[in-house]
Amino acid sequence: MNDLGFLNNFVVEGYLWQSLVGLGVLVVAFVVQMCYRVFHFGRIASYRNPKPSPEAEEIGISVIVPLFEADFRFLDESLPVLLAQRHKAYEVVLVNVTGNEDFTEQIKLLKITNPRLSSTIMRADPLFPISTKMALNVGIKAARYDHLVFTLPDCAPRSERWAEIFARGFVGHDVVLGYTSLLPFKGVWSRAVRVANLELAARWVATAVEGHPWRGELTNLGFTKSAYYGARGFNFLNLNMGEDDLFVSKIATRENTSIVLGGPAVMTRRVWGGLGWWRDERYKHTAKHRHYPLRVKWTTGVELWSRALFFLSAVGVALLLPSVAGYVALGLFVVREIVAMLVAARTARRLSERAPLWVYPLYDIMSPAFELILYIKRIFAPKRTWSSKNT
Repeated sequence: MNDLGFLNNFVVEGYLWQSLVGLGVLVVAFVVQMCYRVFHFGRIASYRNPKPSPEAEEIGISVIVPLFEADFRFLDESLPVLLAQRHKAYEVVLVNVTGNEDFTEQIKLLKITNPRLSSTIMRADPLFPISTKMALNVGIKAARYDHLVFTLPDCAPRSERWAEIFARGFVGHDVVLGYTSLLPFKGVWSRAVRVANLELAARWVATAVEGHPWRGELTNLGFTKSAYYGARGFNFLNLNMGEDDLFVSKIATRENTSIVLGGPAVMTRRVWGGLGWWRDERYKHTAKHRHYPLRVKWTTGVELWSRALFFLSAVGVALLLPSVAGYVALGLFVVREIVAMLVAARTARRLSERAPLWVYPLYDIMSPAFELILYIKRIFAPKRTWSSKNT
């Protein structure tokens, strides 16, 4: 019977239809994954930032930072880098919601010696919590310039040319999207969290590069006052969040949006915990998922679930079907992982990301299960409106 070949063996042993179905699912999922990796995420590496121009030098930049806690590390570490930007028409606007008198006094002293620094105070009321979008609205009204860039107190630019690069992005555009890298932290999960941050950012960066921007990161995001007021501000739904995605998806188009990637355009962010912190951050942001445009849900969902289907079908074929089919599954798995890692490495290089990619395969395999857990939690967990500290 061995002389009949592996196809006859399938027929005799009753494996033919199982093999056709299993291999068919595996191959289809493989093709979908290759299209995403090569033609979707692969575009990031070839993207080029806007070039220097005389118009960019004349654009005024107002950087707005909401302060909900008396973070003296921000005053000592992040604020000096923000104030040291080389762009000439530039200011930093602090929206102080802390209520801490010592912190407020320290800001006043800094304003004396830093003409680029301005601040405004919001008095917190326990009965009416101040959300991030309320603080940002006050900062926008207080800003001197029409071109606004937003970040958070746990972030700092990687370069003194950060504002200069954003000014280039604003030439002819109303929205500018930038990438934020997580700083290394102690603990075994540091590498996995930083790789996850890279891969999640690649989702919206790749879509923006294709001409369909729908989100950015509040830690490194810019838009004009005219775009803000033209959309009637942060008037979306009842959520105390969404400035970086729900609002961006409302105002951003192919024509009015630019992306600034890598090198001096990168913002770095401190991490406030390990895996638990990252899980809470992810869950908080997935609460907005049901409000995303259908195109965004479709694009993200097809990539994620085709990846899960590929892994599951590869394991099923390898374990349940004859060895020849198992070799096919193993070969496709190896090819897919090599391509995925090469694309991730090129993406990391373009974003000037220092995340350790040797843990990428683990994240790649485990993330569909993690996203499924978040999806189930979104369905069954009680709906909530996030407070200012959660935004």
